[in-house]
Amino acid sequence: MTILAAFLALVDPIMDGRAYRGVAPDEVQAPYAVFARVASVEGLTLDENGGTDNESETRIQLDIYGAAGDVDARAAAVKAALKTWHISNVVQLELDSYEPEVKLHRTMLDIATIHQ
Repeated sequence: MTILAAFLALVDPIMDGRAYRGVAPDEVQAPYAVFARVASVEGLTLDENGGTDNESETRIQLDIYGAAGDVDARAAAVKAALKTWHISNVVQLELDSYEPEVKLHRTMLDIATIHQ
């Protein structure tokens, strides 16, 4: 399973099946989340030949959209789930904003992972 598939499996139940990679469908009902890989480095190793069990570092940005209370609750649930996830991770940044075009609050989480 890829890191993004594993992330979707973690987040989608929290979002009641409304977590999307890259872009949300038109007319999606809030609350919903969109996530994307924003950076990835493969082959973290000290093995001179590159090894066969290299770890990768991947940063994932998760944007949760909805009413303020929904966004706060879903972000807290995601952060709690990340603490029990089998993949090493840390939330590097959390940012709140309001998106006037869609009239929704947004919380963005920037999550760094290390995985095989």
